[in-house]
Amino acid sequence: MSVTRDPDANKQKMEKPLQLVCNKDGKLQLNPEALKVLQSIEDPMVVVAVVGAARTGKSYLMNCLAGDKKGFSVNSTVQSHTKGIWMWCRSLPPRPNEVLLLLDTEGLGDPKKGDSHNDNSIYTLAILLSSILIYNGQKQIDQQSLQDLHFVTEQCKLIQMKSQPDDYDRWDFVRFFPEFVWLIRDFTLDLEIDGKDVTPNEYLEHSLKLKDSEVSEQDKEYNELRRCIRDHFPSLCCFAFRPPADWKKLKHLQELEDKDLDEDFVKERKNLIHYIHTHKKVKRVLGGQLVTGRRFVELTKIYVGMMVDGVLPCVESCVAKLMDVENQAAVDEALKFYDDEMKKFSESDDVTMNKLTEYYHMKSKAAFNIFHKSCMNNSDKHIEQLEEIMSSIYKSLMVRMKKKSQEKCEAHLKKVMSSIKENLTSEHYLSPGGFQALKKDLDKAIEEYEEKTKDEMEGWAVLTHFLGEEKPHLDHVQKMDSSLTEEQKHVSALEEELSRLKQEMKMMEQKRKAFEECRNKEIMEQIKKRFEEGKMCSVEELKEAMEHMRSEMKKYEVEGRMEDAVRARQRYEYLKKKYEEATGSSFMKFIRRVLRLFQIR
Repeated sequence: MSVTRDPDANKQKMEKPLQLVCNKDGKLQLNPEALKVLQSIEDPMVVVAVVGAARTGKSYLMNCLAGDKKGFSVNSTVQSHTKGIWMWCRSLPPRPNEVLLLLDTEGLGDPKKGDSHNDNSIYTLAILLSSILIYNGQKQIDQQSLQDLHFVTEQCKLIQMKSQPDDYDRWDFVRFFPEFVWLIRDFTLDLEIDGKDVTPNEYLEHSLKLKDSEVSEQDKEYNELRRCIRDHFPSLCCFAFRPPADWKKLKHLQELEDKDLDEDFVKERKNLIHYIHTHKKVKRVLGGQLVTGRRFVELTKIYVGMMVDGVLPCVESCVAKLMDVENQAAVDEALKFYDDEMKKFSESDDVTMNKLTEYYHMKSKAAFNIFHKSCMNNSDKHIEQLEEIMSSIYKSLMVRMKKKSQEKCEAHLKKVMSSIKENLTSEHYLSPGGFQALKKDLDKAIEEYEEKTKDEMEGWAVLTHFLGEEKPHLDHVQKMDSSLTEEQKHVSALEEELSRLKQEMKMMEQKRKAFEECRNKEIMEQIKKRFEEGKMCSVEELKEAMEHMRSEMKKYEVEGRMEDAVRARQRYEYLKKKYEEATGSSFMKFIRRVLRLFQIR
């Protein structure tokens, strides 16, 4: 399958759909080619999945959303055509920084299939992976059509929030479930309730009202399905499509122009396309983090792996694994950049301590920036790993460069000090006025040495070490010079020079620490910014879930369902508590765990 890049939008566009998930020998399998395409998508994704009975026009609908009549395979026969899950990545013109991912699923109830477990797996994935779930129904919303939605309640039984479920496990479903869109195909009734015209949304809301009593098992089942839909999906929307054309034309539906189609059908189709293309529902995982192509791949791999292993899909575990994979990938990306940049620097000829310190400050900050652009949260484990490895690379480079600089400086020093060493050995300076001659030669040699090593990181250290070693010999010359007074003999001539060199080294160390403090401060600002972004995502997610439960609580009260209203209030209070915890989360509480990594070295 060829993929072309749109240079303006910087998006990957698939010319045709690819199969993402197939069922082979009773086990789900992923298509590597499809995963490769998804891996290249760096933007957040609006993931729209369509589910429903076989041969009800789901693929035609997805082609309309894609803006291409010939994409997903459409068949007018009684034989089901789509198998597994097919995907198609498309651009979103109104939203240039996002990508539309369409998922077309095989139909429910295909008699040729005869495998309800396959249906369950496919639709569990559709719920877990999508941000908008479209149910493609027929004719009207009645008890039969609602019973056809039994997969919703079944999927809720097949999904766990936590690895160790508790009484509140399913109260969090509303935080990550997709928005629910009910499409009524071939709708021929009047949108009217109790003599008043209603919208499709009002029709759906009316159809989801609970029965007053739950005496019989049938009544309980009737209400349970409606509760499940109302409590788990964060929003509900409905579109009612009139029959598109005369039945004889339907086999060529994808080839018909708008002028050949029913006017109301065309209008409602445009409404649906506008809703999908402009709606805010970008795919997020629990915690509010946006899902890119790479993250979608990891989510899919983890969920499919759980299903193949016969393990109930666990949202919390999946997100934890996804974050670990994403954060490790972010660390690897940041380290590759940092290592490459530091190697380039080490190969240059004019390396100085100041330049190395400045370069380390600049490149480690850039590496952290790369990490934070790709990571999913401020994981102290991965921050620690990144900082420790960068520090190790820096220290290793420092050792190599210091050794190289030391060797160069020692060679220069040996050259400029050779005549002085010879004169000291031959006792040339042990005569009246010898100390003054020694001092003059020494000053000249030091000046020449400092000129040649002024950019060397070990220049002062090598000279200080040399003078320290030779101090006894130089002091001896001073004391033996009979031309000096006794007072002059007791004042070491090297003290001033050694003091100057030590002061220069101290200033250099202070400058290094200042750079380090600046670097640490800027990196902390990066971490804080990422923390606040993650906090905002979590708060928004919880706020949306709270608003939904508060709305349902009021609806139950209007319907006179006080027990359900109380239950909705309990869920609302549960979400509110989490919202307050997320809102009040402190950056300093988090940063204490990683602050020790950024102490001045």
